[in-house]
Amino acid sequence: MTLAQVFLFLLATLAMIGVIVKFREKKIGTRPFLLWLFLWAGAAVVILFPDSTTVAARILKIGRGADVVLYLGVILILYLLFTTFVRMERLDREITRIVRSLALSPPAGPLEGDSDPEQNKD
Repeated sequence: MTLAQVFLFLLATLAMIGVIVKFREKKIGTRPFLLWLFLWAGAAVVILFPDSTTVAARILKIGRGADVVLYLGVILILYLLFTTFVRMERLDREITRIVRSLALSPPAGPLEGDSDPEQNKD
């Protein structure tokens, strides 16, 4: 095992620990937890066994193992981009709905402790 493999394996392991901690703190849901855990575990396996990508390439009838990694990386990035876009669109619609509701509602009275010095001059 080379020094680079040791370093990258430790990095992947730390990332997996981080994902587990975030899940236990309820900062990420089950689906993202499984996605990221699977991703980092897969990275750790590829780091420990680099020839595994060549085996996968042969099974999938793709030229090289590096191509498999590249294709999977592009697919993952496109998936994450799509889910982020969908989430942003949903948030945009929700913000628009809230702002419209607030704009059409009757004005609320002044907040406690909130006074306008211009009105109190009389």
